[in-house]
Amino acid sequence: MAAHVLRLRIAQGFAAFRAPRTARTVAALVVGIAAAALGVWGAFALGGADGGVIRVGLVSAGSVIALAFFAAPFASPRADPLDPRAFAGLPVTAPAVAASTALASPISGPILGLAVVDVAAAVVAVSRGTAPGFAVAGVVLHLVTCALAARFGFASAAGVRASGRSGEAAVLAGLVVVAVAVPAVAYALSAEWAGGAPALAQGVADVLASTPLGAAAAVVAPAGGSVWPLVVAIATVALLAGAWALVVDRELRTAPPAPAAQSARLGWFGLLPRTATGAIAARSIIYWATDMRYLANIAIIPIAGLLPVIPLLIAGVPPQAAALVPLPIIAAFLGWSVHNDLAHDAEAVWLHIVTSVRGIADRAGRLVPAALLAVPMLSATIALTAAFADAWDHLPALIGVALCLTLSGFGLSSISSAAWPYAVARPGDSPFRQPQRTGPAAVIVPGTVLVATVAVSMPAVIPAFQAILGGAPRDVEALATGGAIGVGVLVAGVLIGAAVFQLGGHRLLAAGGRV
Repeated sequence: MAAHVLRLRIAQGFAAFRAPRTARTVAALVVGIAAAALGVWGAFALGGADGGVIRVGLVSAGSVIALAFFAAPFASPRADPLDPRAFAGLPVTAPAVAASTALASPISGPILGLAVVDVAAAVVAVSRGTAPGFAVAGVVLHLVTCALAARFGFASAAGVRASGRSGEAAVLAGLVVVAVAVPAVAYALSAEWAGGAPALAQGVADVLASTPLGAAAAVVAPAGGSVWPLVVAIATVALLAGAWALVVDRELRTAPPAPAAQSARLGWFGLLPRTATGAIAARSIIYWATDMRYLANIAIIPIAGLLPVIPLLIAGVPPQAAALVPLPIIAAFLGWSVHNDLAHDAEAVWLHIVTSVRGIADRAGRLVPAALLAVPMLSATIALTAAFADAWDHLPALIGVALCLTLSGFGLSSISSAAWPYAVARPGDSPFRQPQRTGPAAVIVPGTVLVATVAVSMPAVIPAFQAILGGAPRDVEALATGGAIGVGVLVAGVLIGAAVFQLGGHRLLAAGGRV
């Protein structure tokens, strides 16, 4: 059976060149060849570097590639060419299907292109001291790991598509990619590699070498000094093979989803938990993604962080010091962005009140979209700040400042949006066309929340800047203090805001027409 499946897989690959898909297949082939050529060039470009740099490069690239093979099916509209459910009507056993599909997995363009890149990396590694046997074993283990990761990716993506959540899954995957890729690129471009691999890069590579993602690549890389990556890589392949056998057995025993279930596209409501918090979070995410009032805030936050840098540079402030300014501004405004969130939803807030939705569900649910946005934005801002300020050794301090300002802002905003909502532009109106407001809330509340956020965060901001600009050993203190204050203010703010929401529901209903 395995030989028959292999022949079918090869025939399926050549069938892609038949009309009318020839042009698309040729374009994909050209892109694949270009990517493989770029990978080979990158591998040989590392040949003249220090052994530690080669190891960091190979382990990092191998980990990213393994993760990409799992994630790529979520972004591809293609169904799994080796879908185990295609064998459901045949008189075959689950172990035979699992073995056949696993053996046929390497017969694909991406795996063949990766094989060329891995061989080039192995040649470079052998020239720098890796034993040929380890290099061959590492290449084989890496290819098998990526092939099996692709099988799991297709199986998971099929379940996501059947549930009608592919768009939402793509958004979450995009946020994760931005949160990981931007810091990695910023560090690779800004770190000083002439004297060998920086300590941070070596630490990351050591961690990846002990994980299923980077263990196989670490077997190939020189300067490893341990057989532990080989053990992890072999165990990873064994566990993936066993898990794939279980997945195939389940797929063959489980009927495909009914058409009605496949067409029930609930979007974020189907993806998030079916609770009051999940429903409010899903509705808030939709608002943030479609309402221009929210989109304007998202666009203004990074601009507000960058604008002060220009006059500082003109005034003669050193660029490394000026580069530290955007991070606290962006973090503070991210937390502050939800300080009047309830007013944007004034037309529907009555539904929460008359149905006795718990205040904790309302307060927590409304923070979800802002938190999702904060992860990639803060990740990119921290990385770019460290790159331009040459502060990679002070990452704990930068993270502590970002956490403290953002989480504290979320907590204080959870109180203000329930206690002092003020009038905002109506849905569909221009976000820059504000209504006439009566009372001091619209003037006092925004500034008060922002100032209070900065004030409660000063115990983390001060040691962070002393560590970065003054060289004081206070990075860990800034991280610990910032995390503790941020989490504490967030929890207290959500609880207080929930109590205000529940006790002041009648007041919010009365003010609904004004906000």
